[in-house]
Amino acid sequence: MKRFLALFAVMLVICLALMWGMMAQNGYDLFAPEMQGMLLVAFLVAAYVAFRVSRILQKRAERGHDGSPLRGAQKSKLSGLFNGKSEAHQAREARVAARRKKLVAEGKLEAEVTDSPAPEIPPTPEGEIPTRVPQSASVADRMAARRERYKRAKEDGKI
Repeated sequence: MKRFLALFAVMLVICLALMWGMMAQNGYDLFAPEMQGMLLVAFLVAAYVAFRVSRILQKRAERGHDGSPLRGAQKSKLSGLFNGKSEAHQAREARVAARRKKLVAEGKLEAEVTDSPAPEIPPTPEGEIPTRVPQSASVADRMAARRERYKRAKEDGKI
């Protein structure tokens, strides 16, 4: 009940502020006697929103206290994306890893190298501008290489 009352107070202030601002723009006074219906609407909207939010929070808290995972229709179809790997998936990964290890031991498969070095970039002769540079190169180097490719394509008659 405390949660509902706190939410209701906050929502009532927000509703009244929004309604007062809207009506002030149109030249009306929210607290005039003929606007009692508008005050009633603000009160009802605040009560409804506070009730719905407090029920959602209450159900979420109850669900958290169960200690059991969600089952059946309670489980979201997308929850598998966020909950990590299932037991079946982990078991399959273990079987694949064991099979790979067996094949490597038999010599039928090469072991994967985890620390693969970056591909070597062939050195360019002094004074020559390279036509290809790695993505990690500076913008100036990449633009120079692009200008060089353009120049060579124009000389070859491709452009």
